[in-house]
Amino acid sequence: MKDRVGQLFMIGIKGESLSTEEKEFICSNNIGFIILFSRNFRSSDQLIILTSEIHDLCDTPPAIFIDQEGGPIVRLGEDGSTMISHMGLAATGKKRNARRSGSIIGKEMRALGIDGVFAPVLDVNSHKENPVIGIRSFSDDPDVVAEYGSEFFQGLKKEKILGCGKHFPGHGHTVKDSHLEIPESVIDKRFLSEINLPPFQKLINKGINSLMTAHVHFPLISNNIATFSPVITGDILRNKLEFNGVLFSDCLEMDAIKNNFGSQDIIDGIIQSVVDVAIVSHSLTLQKELIGLMRSNIDTGEIPEGRIEDSLRRIRELKKNMKRRSIGRQKKSLRLRKKIRVERKIAGESITLLKNDHGLIPLNKSRSILMIDLKQSIHSANLHNRKGLNILESIAGHFFPFVEYFIPEQEFGITEDEKKKIINTDHIMIFDYSWSGVLNKAQKSFMENIFNLRKDMIIICANSPYVADDYDSAGTIILTYGSRNVQIEALFSILSGGLKPKGKLPVKISGKFPSGSGV
Repeated sequence: MKDRVGQLFMIGIKGESLSTEEKEFICSNNIGFIILFSRNFRSSDQLIILTSEIHDLCDTPPAIFIDQEGGPIVRLGEDGSTMISHMGLAATGKKRNARRSGSIIGKEMRALGIDGVFAPVLDVNSHKENPVIGIRSFSDDPDVVAEYGSEFFQGLKKEKILGCGKHFPGHGHTVKDSHLEIPESVIDKRFLSEINLPPFQKLINKGINSLMTAHVHFPLISNNIATFSPVITGDILRNKLEFNGVLFSDCLEMDAIKNNFGSQDIIDGIIQSVVDVAIVSHSLTLQKELIGLMRSNIDTGEIPEGRIEDSLRRIRELKKNMKRRSIGRQKKSLRLRKKIRVERKIAGESITLLKNDHGLIPLNKSRSILMIDLKQSIHSANLHNRKGLNILESIAGHFFPFVEYFIPEQEFGITEDEKKKIINTDHIMIFDYSWSGVLNKAQKSFMENIFNLRKDMIIICANSPYVADDYDSAGTIILTYGSRNVQIEALFSILSGGLKPKGKLPVKISGKFPSGSGV
């Protein structure tokens, strides 16, 4: 039994290759799963060598997973197929785009030797100020999330890549980020049943065989956070929804856990909550400590062997669906992003022209444009290419000959030179990268200053569509649902008249913009 405890753990590794210490630890402990991050990726050839080495380490090869949702959460950056955010997919109004997205991501992961993807996101984004889900969710409508999530999963499944729905029982009705603290979701059982659970139930009925927990506290439902709650993971997930697959914890090194629970608390929590696989993404020291504690608790009888056997059975069943991917060095380098045209087409169908009151769109190409970058969110794509050029400037320059760009100074103050540019330039574009749907005080102050100078601004909501609520006095508002390169390219294609806007808002924004809005 103790020799199999490592199957109940998913660990992260430090770099682009395995260290001697990591190899020894994985083999001697029979580790069940490895999670990859951006730090583990340099090139497709390098990653293929790494995944092959991992798969060849043990008699029971570790399964390799990665966060590759599409849109803001992709670990290969712009080198791999980024697709667009889940909310952007729903904005296209075409469920087949979700399936194509899952399939394209899945095909690429399979070629790289990766077994599973932590996607689709099944959270219903029911709170506009959500700081961590937002455009990662398909919608605020559980039926839309269920339908598009199911299609995305089928796309992964078609490529024989394991999908993992997250974050059970829903991270969508929160105003805090579990990476930083414990969010509280004050919803009752009726809200949970009617809003949060339908997407998970749909995917369970469709055969998804792994889910991930949420480090969220639901005080009206359980005394424990969901990851450590036998009520949520046992009574609701296992019994009510009849889920028999593998349940992963979210990462146990997130601050929600690290700052509130000790190592023994973590072991006690995952055992009582019937979590099958504990994810420890970063610290080898903590990985060793938690495995040692679990072994010790089995020795003393504090953890019944039957509890471990149940998890091992579910893990074995999951791995039956995993093809051994020891693909080694290829004769030719693997080329990623073979479906870039499909990515661009889907992105073009997602851009939503929410308002065009002044009839500015499409813009006259001979006019001058000033782009003001209001906030570069940590959740945004990398806005600089490898040559150090700003992506907005670089892409805009392909469509418009007279473009300038600036980021406001500290506290979003406006210099005299900037005022002159704002007054004298033909078109002013404000790019807002806010993740939650509310402008902060500094942003509001800056926008008031701008409105005093110009009334005809073009507002680009490049992440959260909900922030359009604070810009409703603007005559022109465009939603991109993210800032991947294909989304910025699609935006400028629409601004220049090369494409017509087709996207429709997949959420409701207060009483001003109902779901389905779009010019």
